Amino acid sequence: MRKKIQEDNWVNCPECKDKIKQQNLKNHMKRVHNKKIDDVEIKTLDISNKKNKENKTQKLRLKMTIAVIVIIFVILVASISVYFLYSLEKSSDQTKDSDDQNNKGSYIVSIDGKGNYSSIQEAIDSASNNNTIFVRKGIYYENIIITKPIELIGEDKNTTIINGNGSLSIIHISADNVKISGFTITNGSRTTEGIKIRGSYNIISDCNISSNENYGLYLQANPTTTNNIIKFNTFYNNNYGIFATNAKTNNISSNTFSHNTVYALYLSTTSNDNLISYNKFMENNYAIRIKSSLINKVINNQIMNNQYGLYFCCGSENNIAYNNVFINNINWNANDALGNKWDNGKVGNYWDDYTGNDQNGDGIGDTPYLVGGDKGDNFPLMEPI
Repeated sequence: MRKKIQEDNWVNCPECKDKIKQQNLKNHMKRVHNKKIDDVEIKTLDISNKKNKENKTQKLRLKMTIAVIVIIFVILVASISVYFLYSLEKSSDQTKDSDDQNNKGSYIVSIDGKGNYSSIQEAIDSASNNNTIFVRKGIYYENIIITKPIELIGEDKNTTIINGNGSLSIIHISADNVKISGFTITNGSRTTEGIKIRGSYNIISDCNISSNENYGLYLQANPTTTNNIIKFNTFYNNNYGIFATNAKTNNISSNTFSHNTVYALYLSTTSNDNLISYNKFMENNYAIRIKSSLINKVINNQIMNNQYGLYFCCGSENNIAYNNVFINNINWNANDALGNKWDNGKVGNYWDDYTGNDQNGDGIGDTPYLVGGDKGDNFPLMEPI
């Protein structure tokens, strides 16, 4: 019986293993286990192969298990990431108004009720100094009063419309440091205006100011209205595009004035030291009239196809106009019987009805262009700039 156990279990014999390492297995097997070495080698090989196969199978299964775990982990992480981003975006959309208000001191006005307010005036009344109010597109039938420094931004100047409903001023500003941009401002009454400014350091930009029966924009003394910037706006089909009285050191630049039925731009009564530059005046009655005002600069404007061009009158002196283009103004390009300048000592303006010559080819006419009496442009340009 003991021998049988040894024969059946020779592969588990520790001494066999040592003998294999010592390459001295043959005698040991015969003496101890009554086995021939050839049989042992075959069985050993079979057992070894079987174990190798089992090991390989186990390793393969382990690798496959790890791969499956990794794939599941990646899918899980990706799913969580997508869900997180979706939730974040959705949360951002849902809380946009609140976030704007908290982070920037902003309010959203939306006519459909999805903002903080549905009325622009309500938002203004609730705002603190220097807050921003963003107005989504729509037609707002309102007459707005602004008495604090705020920024009012329309979503799109063509589709964000403030309609004055033919009554009162559409926007009345009686504060400093107000900024307004991105609106169509229309339907002001016959006795009021689209925008009235009775303050200083305000900015009106990128607006359509149109179809107001009186003034598109009124710079009104309070007691003076100074250092306002009016830029990149369109003044269309108003009675007056801009009217100013006792308005000083304002910047009116890069605007387009067209089809205004009386004056596109009228500076009146000590509206001194203003800059009027890079504007386009087209198909108005009067393009520019400056009355009883001093030291204004009119430079780099296009004054074309109006009934009347640039008119200095009624006590306006020491104003200067140069680098302007006057083309096809039906009654006259310019009128001035006073002491104003039509060049800066080097260059003047382009006049489409100038008949002088340029003998030396420097681009400057050899003889002055007369603008009322014996005064005029001493350096008329031969070509429009």
